[in-house]
Amino acid sequence: MPLLQPNQVGIREELADYIAIVDQKSTPFVSMAPKGKDLGNMTFSWQVDNYAAPLPGGVVDGTDVTYTTGSPGSPVNPVPNRTRLSNNAQVFRNDLRIGFVANTQNVAGVGTGGEIANGVSKRLIELKRKMEATFLATNQTIQDDNGTVPDLTSSLGKWLLTTNSAGIGAPTSSFAPNAAAIDATASASFVEATAQNVLTGIYNSTGTFRDYDVFLGSTLKRAFTNLTAGSTTTIVNTSTIAATAVRTFNQDLSDDTFKSSIDIFEGDFGRLILHPDVWISSTDGSNFTSLAYKGYVIPMDMVEIRYTKLPEVTTLPNNGGGEGRLIQAIAGLCVKNPMGMGMFNGGS
Repeated sequence: MPLLQPNQVGIREELADYIAIVDQKSTPFVSMAPKGKDLGNMTFSWQVDNYAAPLPGGVVDGTDVTYTTGSPGSPVNPVPNRTRLSNNAQVFRNDLRIGFVANTQNVAGVGTGGEIANGVSKRLIELKRKMEATFLATNQTIQDDNGTVPDLTSSLGKWLLTTNSAGIGAPTSSFAPNAAAIDATASASFVEATAQNVLTGIYNSTGTFRDYDVFLGSTLKRAFTNLTAGSTTTIVNTSTIAATAVRTFNQDLSDDTFKSSIDIFEGDFGRLILHPDVWISSTDGSNFTSLAYKGYVIPMDMVEIRYTKLPEVTTLPNNGGGEGRLIQAIAGLCVKNPMGMGMFNGGS
């Protein structure tokens, strides 16, 4: 009987010398947000203020200045609206341990003794993603460490969607975003006016035409691009005539690349620079749930990530079982003045 492959002894395993990972999700918010002043306390604060509205009226010749509050020309407190806002930093932590035997093995794509370095590289990326998802969550509420529960930083969604009379973890009502700057239109119903309305709402608070960075989920990004798609117009008539979709292309006929994407939306009161981000989410305290139909409209000079400790790797004690590493950062989100921000807050 001939030797057949099913009965053959000693066949070497054909294992490629690489590990393929297609998950390359980026963290644009953490990468782009300015790094603020180092923290010396887990709770940190900053101040916000605004200008008083102009009042009509004049002053009669010869009128002396009086100290009656509210009287035109009288000395009054120039900073009646100055307010203190506060947030907490929180600890972001990952760890790993490789068994003393496992770390001696020659692993394809890793090499001999390479599991520690490979593990640290992965866990650093995972830590950065955890920070991104936390800062961009719609509903993580500030929390103080009481020995049982940890400090938590209030997420961007809490700063834009809620208020707190003490300015702790959310703005006071005086510094909340303009209601018109928070748009609840569903992605399927998104139209040009939706983006224009958010920009208009922000402008009515700030009076500034500027660029805004928009961190948005994939569904909302598609809604922006669909603004260039064909549309139908129905004309009332006595005949049953099907509407025709008309799409206009504004590109060189010699170009062999079909472009269907909007990366920058310029409206009457500013430009929206779109940054797709898969980490916009809600949290139940245990997991993050992606919200691909939401987006934050942020002037990047109005946010900071403030660190007590930048991400660092610490060697853990090896009591014989194998080497371990701790990857840890301590950071909090500073939203300097939410009044100048907006949000696409559709429910789908």
